[in-house]
Amino acid sequence: MPYNPIVANISEAEFGELMAIVRSTPEAARPLTEDDHWRRDYQREQASIRITGFQADLFGAPTVTHYHRHAPGPKVGREPEPIAVKLERIKGDPHATFGPPRADRPAFLSHEERGAIIRAAANWLRVRQRVRIVDAPGAVDSQFGPERFLGRTGVVWRLCSSSFADRCYVFLDPVGGERTQKIEMVELRDIEPIA
Repeated sequence: MPYNPIVANISEAEFGELMAIVRSTPEAARPLTEDDHWRRDYQREQASIRITGFQADLFGAPTVTHYHRHAPGPKVGREPEPIAVKLERIKGDPHATFGPPRADRPAFLSHEERGAIIRAAANWLRVRQRVRIVDAPGAVDSQFGPERFLGRTGVVWRLCSSSFADRCYVFLDPVGGERTQKIEMVELRDIEPIA
């Protein structure tokens, strides 16, 4: 592609630099780690568990995929607060979008509290560890917040960087008629290891 000063909105030197980047050979992909191989295998295994089979159409229509129905999700004993009461309670609270505060669970942790949670999880927190979600921040509507995953089990999929060291990603086991994988970022204080 030659430089055309009539339509160009950058200088010829900048154009040359950009084209050098485009024409350069791509960097080699980093080799997969043992955890990367495990993630790939686990993802395939979970997909094979969800899918019953495929049905080809005789007249050229797209192939139909049939899925298993899984056991229903766990019943959680927590009774949701009525939305009208919750909206009245959080009226004027600028932090309500992060979840209405609860007396038993502060919405924001201090650095010391975060450090204590991370140290407590250091014995069991690792990729592949089976966990159960036992708590969640209070959502305005429990149908759409993290509360909908209460009681669900899964595996620690990926650990977060130091910026989010008090969280991890959990690959949730399928429940009900779920057809897609669910990988959710969960706070360490909201999960417990399963032996």
